[in-house]
Amino acid sequence: MNKRLIYNNLISKSFISMALLLASSSAFAETEYPKNPVLRPLTLTDGTIAVGGALLWGEEKDDSRGALSLNAAYGLTDDLTLGLDGLNYRVLARPDNNLGLELAVGLGVRGYQDSHVNGDAIAYGVDLNAKYVFDKNIAMTFSLGYVKWDEEQLKNKDEYRYSVGVQANVAKNWTASANYTYRDLIDFTQNSAHEVSVGLNYAYSKSTDVGVFTGYSNFDALENGYRVDHSFDHVAGAYVTYRF
Repeated sequence: MNKRLIYNNLISKSFISMALLLASSSAFAETEYPKNPVLRPLTLTDGTIAVGGALLWGEEKDDSRGALSLNAAYGLTDDLTLGLDGLNYRVLARPDNNLGLELAVGLGVRGYQDSHVNGDAIAYGVDLNAKYVFDKNIAMTFSLGYVKWDEEQLKNKDEYRYSVGVQANVAKNWTASANYTYRDLIDFTQNSAHEVSVGLNYAYSKSTDVGVFTGYSNFDALENGYRVDHSFDHVAGAYVTYRF
């Protein structure tokens, strides 16, 4: 796959992941899964397809620009989902009452950077994702991940990502979300970075979600040897997801 296409699909993924979680994780058969995003599982059912996209505008230092992010996923089984960014396998499902803990393991591409001098860098990672549903109106999400940056010219780098988030229904068909990620950077110029995102999802129907999001990151692309083209300090945008 062309590396520029990889970038277009992954740009600012860390900002919009929580917003798209509300939409893409809802890509299930209409008769089997609830319209309520809080109750939706982490994986797709067997044979279900989800497609979506986000239009966003971001700023990095003095540079501002728009971008398009695309997302698609397919349920190979009820517990195994294949997406543009990799595989997601559910290892623990919630009980029949749809409350409690759910766990899934993910593997795939987690980021992209480049530099005129140092070449391209693609991040591959594995993560453990969790969702705990308290009731039909509120849930928390957690993630622990390891990422290996495959550098074209520079020494390969590592990082650990720790995330916590919340989903809450604020009105009929409206679900708010917030997510925080701490990045423990190894062999970068920076030792760590912080990312925060918030989003608002509208469940238009059981097959369609629309929403808006905004986010902030203090990861400094220039300081770490990359161009600013593939990172944002601040970002905001809107998305839509359709499932069938």
